[in-house]
Amino acid sequence: MTPFERRVRAAVYAWLLGTSRAPERDTLAASLAATPDEVDAALRRLAELHALVLAPGSTDIWMAHPFSALPTPFRVDAGDRAYYACCAWDAAGILSLVGDGRCTAACGDCGDDLSFEVAANFLRGDAVVHFLVPARHFWDDIAFT
Repeated sequence: MTPFERRVRAAVYAWLLGTSRAPERDTLAASLAATPDEVDAALRRLAELHALVLAPGSTDIWMAHPFSALPTPFRVDAGDRAYYACCAWDAAGILSLVGDGRCTAACGDCGDDLSFEVAANFLRGDAVVHFLVPARHFWDDIAFT
């Protein structure tokens, strides 16, 4: 990863943390005093490195784990912001970054409401997290995982 790619990645995460949305390419370019083409190239390289996931056929950010740029069934509420995660594991990751908050989701099997929270650095909840795909195969099809 080049120094510029690191700066792009850091800017993506800073934007997600501060706004709960993914930045657009032109926003990144302006904030980094770079051209849109330079940002596109960096985003593509970051995707190749599995540092983030781009929407198919574009350089729009889809996921920057643990964040999802699109609404998902895993909503994380922390402070005055709502974030989205791709799974319960990522929701816990968001809460480890932002602090106290709550994840609400629906059970993938039966649809029942599920939730867990982090308060004062402790995870609280009574659900079981099931990983359908072994971790070594997450990137085989990250959208499904």
